[in-house]
Amino acid sequence: MKINETLKVIATNGTNGMHLNTKDLLIKNAIFIRDKGCLTKVAYPDIVYLKGDGNYTTLVTAKKTYSLRNILKEFEEILPEELFIRIHKSYIVNLEQIATISPKELCVANEKVPVGRTYYQALINGIQKLGSGD
Repeated sequence: MKINETLKVIATNGTNGMHLNTKDLLIKNAIFIRDKGCLTKVAYPDIVYLKGDGNYTTLVTAKKTYSLRNILKEFEEILPEELFIRIHKSYIVNLEQIATISPKELCVANEKVPVGRTYYQALINGIQKLGSGD
C-alpha cells in the first residue's frame, strides 16, 4: 500500500491494528488528529497524557484538550515507546512530562494521574533513582 493510500485509510478508519513503519511516514515526530473537520498536527513533545474512556480517548496537551473517537490501545500502538509509557489501564503519559512519581499516582504538567499496580514496577525499573528510602 502506498503512503498516500495508507494515510487516507488511517484518517478514515484509524490504524485498525496496522503497524506503520516509521521510515514510510512523511512526518515522524507528530500525529494528525481529527478536530472540527480538519486534521490537526500534534507534535509528540506537546502531548502531556492520554486518557482512555471506552471508545473515546482524551488527548491532553499544554494548550488544548481533544476528545477523539479512538480507543487508547490504538494510540499505544502508534506512539513511540521511547517517548510514552502506559501507566494505568486508562492512561498513557509522555515520559518527558513526568514531574513526580508515587506508588499510586504521578504528576504530569501539574495534574495528578493514577498509576496502576501492574504498571508501577515497569515505570520504576525504567528510571534512574538516587537516594535511600525505597
